[in-house]
Amino acid sequence: MQIIGILAIIASLLYIGFIVKLIFNIIMTYDNCNPIKTVGWIFAVFFFPVIGVIVYIVVGRNLRKKSSLFERLRNDIRQRKHRPSFGFKIEEQARTAKDHKELKLLLSHLSQLPIFPGNKIDFFTDGQDKFDSLLADIEGARNHIHVLYYTLGAGEIGTRLKDMLIKKHREGVEVRILYDAVGSNETPEKFLKEYKEAGIAIDAFSPISPPRILHRINYRNHKKIVVIDGKIGYTGGMNVKDEYVKGLSWGKWRDVHVRIEGPGAQGLQSVFFTDWYYVYKEYLGCERYFPVVEQYGDNPLQIATSEPLGEHRNIMEGMIQAIMRAKKSIYIVTPYFVPTDSILTAIQATAMSGIEIHFVMPDRSDNPKVGYASNSYVQQLLVSHVKVYRYTDGFIHSKLMVIDDKITIVGSSNMDIRSFDLNFETSLFIYNEETAYKAKQIILEDISNSRPMNLEEWNKRSTFQEFKEAFFRLFSPFL
Repeated sequence: MQIIGILAIIASLLYIGFIVKLIFNIIMTYDNCNPIKTVGWIFAVFFFPVIGVIVYIVVGRNLRKKSSLFERLRNDIRQRKHRPSFGFKIEEQARTAKDHKELKLLLSHLSQLPIFPGNKIDFFTDGQDKFDSLLADIEGARNHIHVLYYTLGAGEIGTRLKDMLIKKHREGVEVRILYDAVGSNETPEKFLKEYKEAGIAIDAFSPISPPRILHRINYRNHKKIVVIDGKIGYTGGMNVKDEYVKGLSWGKWRDVHVRIEGPGAQGLQSVFFTDWYYVYKEYLGCERYFPVVEQYGDNPLQIATSEPLGEHRNIMEGMIQAIMRAKKSIYIVTPYFVPTDSILTAIQATAMSGIEIHFVMPDRSDNPKVGYASNSYVQQLLVSHVKVYRYTDGFIHSKLMVIDDKITIVGSSNMDIRSFDLNFETSLFIYNEETAYKAKQIILEDISNSRPMNLEEWNKRSTFQEFKEAFFRLFSPFL
């Protein structure tokens, strides 16, 4: 009995030492953050030692304060060790910097990338059209094809893409592929192995394996990027999966993807190379991947990326700047609205200052848990005079925003905590009135297939419905 008592004391001391060390780590991690968040994590690990510790390891640790391959690459770029020689003259992009100069300066400081002038922009709202265009561009590739998808699925679309990429590789075109380990977890290993057997360089971004499974599982690469010969780029909301073409069992899939022809494709190229560096520890910034590119259109654009590293939340901060500087109107479409306090405050304050905000979200979500959490914010939007619409013609997965009929924001980032804080994301900020008009027409079509909400109707929902919304809102970082 005496030995058992001694062992119990030792175990208790070890436990107390572990908790004290963990609390010290939390305080140091969140030294400049909201003290409420710090106290919350201390409370969780102290009173719920098993669950609290696991949750903290998965979502609580502030990776922005840790050194990383991304941070080292970012520093190298600042010191011009790895800065690519883009295929256009700096003088060309300087002429585009007059309007919206505050937003442009912010994004330039955050991304360390220039403004890319002279782009032709095409929108796709139909998955079949997007993949037909993409496969045609891949067919015409002569030098290289770089592919990054959150979900690189099998099925009919995945097989068509795979067969085309293998064909181009055998023709001598360089093909490199990255996919997210969690987003593509349902893709058969045998299917992915066919790429490797053909000799294509392909790998998972941040694979889930011991001993780092707990802190890796929540930080995913949600980007959708294809770059062809450094001249054509694709990005947006569509993954490689049949549902993006055929829809869901209960409705069609509505989404937005863009094709860039021009210097902006080289911005996506630099984003792909950063992620490639993360996986392979190899930087591919030589000039042949950044050829001289003609100007195919009148769209200057900037590229913002976000990741759970570094000091800033680039996409969120860019959106806040654009929202708060709006003069007339804002149109927003997002499939998942689980916002940070900052973005929610920006939307509410802007709407209450007299700026017209139209906000489109799904009536039915492909992820019910996220749908409940998103619904918990509807009342706050309505009270703030935001015009809220619930899309009823299937599921809307678009990530699209138009500011003052002049700025278009489109990409992979949802308007939620996961995209802003946890995922690796990419969004385009496009400065062109004609393109903004086209994007707005897409949103107006979405609104025509939606039902407008009003506060009186919303407040009639059941108490149980309100409880589910509030409950899932508590788990926002996991959703």
